Amino acid sequence: ALPKATLTVEPNPVFPGETVTLTCSVGSDSSWSYQWYKDRNDNVLSQSGRHTITGDTLTISGATVNEGPYWCQGKRESRPTSSSISNPVTIVVNALPRASVSVSPQGPLYSGETVSLQCVIPDYTDWRYYWFRDNQHLPSQTSKVLDITIPITLTGQAGQYRCEGLRTDRPQRSQPSDDVTISVTGKFTIVGITITV
Repeated sequence: ALPKATLTVEPNPVFPGETVTLTCSVGSDSSWSYQWYKDRNDNVLSQSGRHTITGDTLTISGATVNEGPYWCQGKRESRPTSSSISNPVTIVVNALPRASVSVSPQGPLYSGETVSLQCVIPDYTDWRYYWFRDNQHLPSQTSKVLDITIPITLTGQAGQYRCEGLRTDRPQRSQPSDDVTISVTGKFTIVGITITV
């Protein structure tokens, strides 16, 4: 039987935008060069913008959606001149976790009150939080909870807020949350009370 090519992938699954490295080998023999196939095992893959072929590796940059399958095969001048083709591998792209914003308290807000916005990103930890108001980054706000005190003028910090997260490990970022609108609907009425002793 012909020696069989082995195809390994790192990482798989991946997250959108990541780079994937496929490595082909035929035993421990270094005399092989490698041919790559995509979608069909007779469709030879050539180097292109997203695909870089170097020796025994195929690098795919900027993964966006599931793609493949991929195969590889060893070629050389001495007998046997080719290996059996590898088993197919499909690159699976998982969605990034999505941030969401919870608001407390719920309901109408009044001047002088404080509302807390909390950025929630499921499944992973160690996030650095980024807050935006009306599409403008708030560089001083980096904690999970953002406290907003509504000023007496009823304007100031009202607006549309969203958050997103970055971290060192994979996945390195989240999808941004949907916008949350903070608006002020009224004022406190101060009632004077006279106490007669």
